[in-house]
Amino acid sequence: MSKVQTRRSMKNTRRRRVYLVSASLTALVLAAGGTAAVAVNQSKPQSTTTQDEAATVAYKRSAYPASDGTTHKIVKKKKKKKRPTSTASPSATATPEATPSTTASASPEATTPEETATTQPVPAGTVFAGAKKTENWTSTVSELYTNYARGGSTVKGGVSDPGATDGKALNLTIPAGAGASPSNAAEVASKQEFTYGSFTSRVKTADCSAAPNTGAVTGIFTYGNDGTDQDGDGLTDNSEIDIEVLCARPDVLNLTIYTDYEASTEKSQRVSRIVDLKAGKVISTCYYTDFSGECKEVLSGGQASPATVPVVKDFDSSKSYNDYTIDWAEDGVSFKLKTTDGQEISLWDYQGPAERIPNRPASFLVNFWHTNSWPAEGRPNSIQAPTTPLTVAVDSIVTQSLK
Repeated sequence: MSKVQTRRSMKNTRRRRVYLVSASLTALVLAAGGTAAVAVNQSKPQSTTTQDEAATVAYKRSAYPASDGTTHKIVKKKKKKKRPTSTASPSATATPEATPSTTASASPEATTPEETATTQPVPAGTVFAGAKKTENWTSTVSELYTNYARGGSTVKGGVSDPGATDGKALNLTIPAGAGASPSNAAEVASKQEFTYGSFTSRVKTADCSAAPNTGAVTGIFTYGNDGTDQDGDGLTDNSEIDIEVLCARPDVLNLTIYTDYEASTEKSQRVSRIVDLKAGKVISTCYYTDFSGECKEVLSGGQASPATVPVVKDFDSSKSYNDYTIDWAEDGVSFKLKTTDGQEISLWDYQGPAERIPNRPASFLVNFWHTNSWPAEGRPNSIQAPTTPLTVAVDSIVTQSLK
C-alpha cells in the first residue's frame, strides 16, 4: 500500500470514528431533553443549546481538494469533521459540539471581461431586506456570536489594533504545537441561523511567513448539518459555503459550496473554485462527489463566472484587512472581495443547478485551526504544526438575511 493510500485510510478511519462518536453524543443530548453545555470563551462559563440546535452538534467538517495548478486533476485533499472539544479558559466547560453556519447570494448574468474586476449585482428580485446585524468586537462577549476556544486556542475581543476600523479587533489564536483538527479551532459562530442572506467579515489572516511550511486554515463560512437527508439523495444534507485561506499561501483563496456530505463514506456533493489573486489566475473550478481527488466535472458557463480574475498586485491576506463576502440566494452564490485599498472583485458568481445550491438553514462562522493533511497550493510540505502562536484578526462581521 502506498503512503498516500495509507494516509487516506487513516484519515477515513478517523472521520468515521468522529462521525460515530458525534452521532452518539447527539442522540444522548436529545434523549436528555435537548440541552447541552456549550464551551465558550466568555465571561459566562457555560451556555446551553436548544433541542433544534443539538441536532446540529457533532457534524463538521469535510474537505475539498486543492489543485496542482496545471491541470484539473486533484492531487491533495483536506480536513475533517469539526467538533468543539475544549476551551482555553479554565473557567469554561467543554462539551463535544459543532456549530452551524450561514449564507450568500448570487447574480444570474454572466460577466464580461470588463466586469471581472468588480462585484456583481444580486439577481433581480433578490432583496437582503432582513435586519443588518454588525459585530465590531469591542469585547470578547457578544450577543450575536458564541465563542469557542479549544485545544489551547484562545478567543479574545476588544484587542487594540490600529488597522481595525474602530481600533478594536477579535483575535483567534492557536498555540505553538496546536493539535491538527478543526476540533482544536479558535472560532466564533452566529447564534442565529439563516436560510439565504449576505455575510461579510473583515479579516486579516494569519501570518506564518517566518515558518512558511506551517499548516493553518482561516475559515470564513456558513454551516448547517442536522444529520438528515431531506432531499432523499442518500447523502446527509450539508448546507455549507466556504472561503478558506491557508497561511502558507495567503495569496490564494479556496471557495466551496456543499449541499451533501456523508461522513461514513466521504461521499459529497460540492463545487469548488481555487483563485490565485496575486497572479490573477483561476486555478480550477470543479464539481466533486468524493474525496478521491477526482474532478468529476470541469465547470463552465454560469457555474464558472467570471472566467478570469484580475491581478491584485502583491496581494497578501495576512498583511492587511480585507472584506470577504458571501451572498447566498436560492438561485446562486456569489463570493466577493473588497481589498484594503477599496478594490472590489468578483471571485465567483456561481449560477448552477438548484441541486448544487444549499437550501437548508446555516449559521455564519469564522475560525482558525491547524491542518496536517491539507498542504497549500504548490507547497506540499506546508502541513507542519505552528512553532509559535498564530493569530487571525477579525475587525467586524456583518450579516443580513434575505428577507
